[in-house]
Amino acid sequence: MCNLNLYINDELLMEDIMIVEKKDGKIIAVDLFGDVKELDGEIIKIDLIENKIVIKN
Repeated sequence: MCNLNLYINDELLMEDIMIVEKKDGKIIAVDLFGDVKELDGEIIKIDLIENKIVIKN
């Protein structure tokens, strides 16, 4: 399984991300344990080699 980590402005925010979606202008991220974060910003990179999603706000 590929465990993605979520970074905002190059700072680690969440680990083991399972779902990322854009809803009503917000980015919604859900991790392996069901914890949810709602973020402002835009996804600037999804890197499956480095297992990271990068958001800039």
